[in-house]
Amino acid sequence: MAAPIDIYYDFRSPYAYLAWWRIRRRQALSAWKWRWNPVSIDVLLNLQAGREPMAPYVDPLPPPKRKHFLADIRRSANFLGAPLSPLHQPRPDPVPALCVALRLAQEGIPHDRFIDMVFEAMWQHRSDIGAREVLVNCLISAALDETVIESAVSPRARSELVTQSMQAYEVGIFGVPSFVAHGEIFFGADRLDMLAWQLEQQPEQIERLRRDGI
Repeated sequence: MAAPIDIYYDFRSPYAYLAWWRIRRRQALSAWKWRWNPVSIDVLLNLQAGREPMAPYVDPLPPPKRKHFLADIRRSANFLGAPLSPLHQPRPDPVPALCVALRLAQEGIPHDRFIDMVFEAMWQHRSDIGAREVLVNCLISAALDETVIESAVSPRARSELVTQSMQAYEVGIFGVPSFVAHGEIFFGADRLDMLAWQLEQQPEQIERLRRDGI
């Protein structure tokens, strides 16, 4: 059996949502085994900027790039046929949902359906995924025990999410979505096709590319 592909994501990232949409609906991608790793994009951005992991959020994009970013999200969703509700203002806090996902992963509980429900809640239904009732509904819809939320939305759970995000940064994860296969990192939803191409290569071809420094 092929090793799973690690995908690092934050529910708040629109590009993580678009990657999730493609993975779930494209047969060539959905056939692979995926291991979903929740991280905080805020922590990753703070580490890149030399700030403390839990420093207050600072928008890293200047106004022209922010304007393009918002237009690109809408354009990308239309191109892929992905439902996209109007973007939240202010943005929801994704940490509770990420902590629930992390706790489920730590306990070895399959929770792909929970991930589906949260992405749909935020990006298709414009629900506040930081709200307890929304997360409870996502857990129930995923046929999971809703009591997991009790231990997941605690200071300790938040600390564990920060630790996981810092560990991801230490191994080269600087943004989401990021995919790791055969020790190689692919960053961005637009690298899914390249990832699929790489996975289809024979092991000896991959090793030759590495030896050649490519």
